[in-house]
Amino acid sequence: MGLFDLFGGKKKPESAMDLFIKAMYGDPPPPKRAKLSEAVDLANDLLMGEVSEREIVTLATQLNSGPIPYSTHDLALSVALSFFKDPARVSRLGTAQLMARMSMIEWLQEKKVAPLLVQSVEDTLYKIYKPGA
Repeated sequence: MGLFDLFGGKKKPESAMDLFIKAMYGDPPPPKRAKLSEAVDLANDLLMGEVSEREIVTLATQLNSGPIPYSTHDLALSVALSFFKDPARVSRLGTAQLMARMSMIEWLQEKKVAPLLVQSVEDTLYKIYKPGA
């Protein structure tokens, strides 16, 4: 019997974000564990210096302060993906996204990134950068 049961309360329903986090990271999900400065460096590498570090730091800080329990590599990948999706940057990031996808596969093999995140990133980048797009 939980504390709320004593007072007649009910467990709050799970939000879409709660369900997403459990699908991505398991139930229960791991604690937050991303190392922000390391994730910024990794994202900068993935973006091959085409995005200012200030912009990367700003986005990484925002994402890291949210509810998702990113690993350091998940955070770096999520930050990079945000810039890869920006229509104003697509023409400059073609080479970087190819290299990032290779790094992502390596990280997946090393179990440093969530498999569902990798699938989502791959699907998104394929749609945006496929030949003839």
